[in-house]
Amino acid sequence: MPKRMRLRERIALRRAQAAERRRPPPPAEAPVEIALRKAGSIGALERLAGIGPGVDARREFWKAFSHLPANECLDAGCGELRRRVRAAAEV
Repeated sequence: MPKRMRLRERIALRRAQAAERRRPPPPAEAPVEIALRKAGSIGALERLAGIGPGVDARREFWKAFSHLPANECLDAGCGELRRRVRAAAEV
């Protein structure tokens, strides 16, 4: 705390600090959500979803989305990968 604070500023600071202490901790995040957030590439998402590392398995998965434009294809494919990972974590 600075040496020469006005009384009102000190009171406001103390109130803010007290409010911060009263704030409840954030809810614990599920391990699967942490893993999904840490997946840094599409390949990492594929591994988490159980898609085999071979070219054929990956091609078979992405073929279902090939009719979509590029950005929509990636969004839909990654969404499906995340859905599969979450479904596998619930079992």
